[in-house]
Amino acid sequence: MQGRSSEFRARGANVVAIGQGTGAEAARIARMLKVEYACYGDPEHDAYQALDLGRTGLFGLTLAPFLSDPAGSLRNIAQADMRAAANPRSDVFRLGGALVADRAGTIRFLHRSLSTTDVAKTDALLAALDAI
Repeated sequence: MQGRSSEFRARGANVVAIGQGTGAEAARIARMLKVEYACYGDPEHDAYQALDLGRTGLFGLTLAPFLSDPAGSLRNIAQADMRAAANPRSDVFRLGGALVADRAGTIRFLHRSLSTTDVAKTDALLAALDAI
């Protein structure tokens, strides 16, 4: 989404990322990665639980991604910031997701990752915005 943030802005959307650390930790990582949108921390994983975002196991974290998507797995490893995994609030087995909500807060699109390489497609998020 970082490379296409102007397309979200053109649709009047606010992009927000929520990570597993504190607000200060999220801000540090956002600065380090030069993220152009708001990043917030969720150290208790409340948002993850509210959205019913799943967890994977050791097999799902290690071998399964290589079997289903070798290139994506290698790309994730190359881009990984292992300092985040060392954070005591991080759950390396926690899977992410993405959503689009309207101005009233109604969720119009929700992608729950099924694996570490399963991320929402930017085109799907933009299409959901266009449908609002």
